Amino acid sequence: MNQTVALDELNQIVDKALCNLGIKNPERDIIREVLMYAEMRGSSQGLIKIKERTVLPDKNCTDIKIENKMPSICRIDGGGHTGMYVLHTATTVAAECVRTNGIALVSTHNTRSSTGAIGFYANHLAQSGYIGMVLAGSPKVMAMEGGIDPVFGTNPIAIAIPTKTQPLVLDMATAATTWFAVISARDNNEKLPLDSALDANGQPTVSPIEAMSGALKTFGGAKGSGLALMFEFLTGVLGNASLFGDSEDNRSNTVIAIDPSAIDDGFTDRASQLVARLKSSRAHSANIQGDKNKPVNNTIRLPGEQSNARATKRQAKNKIPIDGVLLDHLTELADH
Repeated sequence: MNQTVALDELNQIVDKALCNLGIKNPERDIIREVLMYAEMRGSSQGLIKIKERTVLPDKNCTDIKIENKMPSICRIDGGGHTGMYVLHTATTVAAECVRTNGIALVSTHNTRSSTGAIGFYANHLAQSGYIGMVLAGSPKVMAMEGGIDPVFGTNPIAIAIPTKTQPLVLDMATAATTWFAVISARDNNEKLPLDSALDANGQPTVSPIEAMSGALKTFGGAKGSGLALMFEFLTGVLGNASLFGDSEDNRSNTVIAIDPSAIDDGFTDRASQLVARLKSSRAHSANIQGDKNKPVNNTIRLPGEQSNARATKRQAKNKIPIDGVLLDHLTELADH
């Protein structure tokens, strides 16, 4: 059951919880910011990651290093730091490179923990006027179309487009559901969406426990599977990180930044014009699913629009709903 808590209070609880896990600043501040970005938007990539301990750096982590640096391209050795901190560093480096060169690509490797909601990083680039693209590698939990073995991570992509107002952000996994949505379903004794997972024998399942010993499915059949494969090349292969069949856990991410003004000074105006035209285009006047018991959705919704509105509303009220069991866990950890 959800409880409502003040945002400033929750931020303090999260900070103390991370501190008691031994995470030091500035890494701790970045992790908290990324997690709260997701929690504010109702994403499965939020504070549950603390409960699952996927926010911890390696015990013997080393300094983050920039390797193979060229004017627009480099690779970052994360040194075993948290995926969120390393990907934030990569985004910062990409912003510095694109400012000078108009385009940048930064690959990361040598992390073993979650990067959180990757829309956070793409949005950060778009807030500075750049097109941001982020691809994330993760543990192998998803099967390729036609297969039953977990050969891919959930392989998400985030793309952020700068506009005259707030950026337009697409943040999506190539899996039919996210791994942390599976964990949440397990913890809350809920079923998974139909056609989103397989059990250990390759049979369809709605049980999160069975899915954890089997594999998630890609969205959209062969098309989603094809995207997941390409993103695997652009993360794990490009970053020389772990692939299916490897025993080590070495995750890779890729950040791409583009300065649209290097091509056309009018990009932001035209992007805003397109958004306005899309919002004014005709919507369905009836439920296209044909279910008379469901409310009619006759609004054009753009990527991230609903989650941003949710975050804005929660910020204005300084209140956020959070799972009671999760809040109790965070509070206990903070008071430890």
